[in-house]
Amino acid sequence: MAIDTKKMLPPAIQVFIVPIILLIILGILTGLAIRIGFSRIGAQRDDIAAARRDENTLSQKESVLRDVQGTVPTYVNTVAASIPEKNPALSMISQLRTLALTNGIILENIKIGSAVPGEGLFNVDITFGLEGTPVQVVSYLNSIKNLAPISTVEKAKVNQSALGTRADVTVRVYYSAFPQKLPSLTEAVRELTDEERTTLNRLSALSLPAFTDLEAQPAGVRENPFD
Repeated sequence: MAIDTKKMLPPAIQVFIVPIILLIILGILTGLAIRIGFSRIGAQRDDIAAARRDENTLSQKESVLRDVQGTVPTYVNTVAASIPEKNPALSMISQLRTLALTNGIILENIKIGSAVPGEGLFNVDITFGLEGTPVQVVSYLNSIKNLAPISTVEKAKVNQSALGTRADVTVRVYYSAFPQKLPSLTEAVRELTDEERTTLNRLSALSLPAFTDLEAQPAGVRENPFD
């Protein structure tokens, strides 16, 4: 037998049951609304703080870039010539020939080895022979370190005879792929350290390869198309 609980409550209390239930529901909904509101306010404050940090970072980056805009192109060209992206064997041979002419020494039997991969850094060996006086040979070998691209003298076998001094030399030239990913726009730009500036100054002192820009020939009619 079912018992009707409403009949067990006094009429005065039954009148307040529905309003009390509504107040409870309203209180729960109000609490949820307040919690959601505070969470959104907190998220908005975080977004504002992040936007201010990004603004400060961009202002700092703009200031640094304005200060170095005059030297960046020079540094870029110097670094690109000192550590090229592609195999620099031919440009290094040109440098070695120019140095030989400057020192009045004979350069011969030039050979290019195979490229050797490394951990982000590649290298290729160039072997050649030198003929000249002892002073010329020593001066030539000491001057190689002043050439770009960066290289090291791996071997120098010197032989002296009545005809002069001959050296069989192996020079190792280095190159590396350029960075493929740009830093984030909102990433802070740090200024160069003293050590980095010293390195750039040393690279700037290297003798860079000389490149010639060939001008395009004007269009015209050739009598012999195979000439």
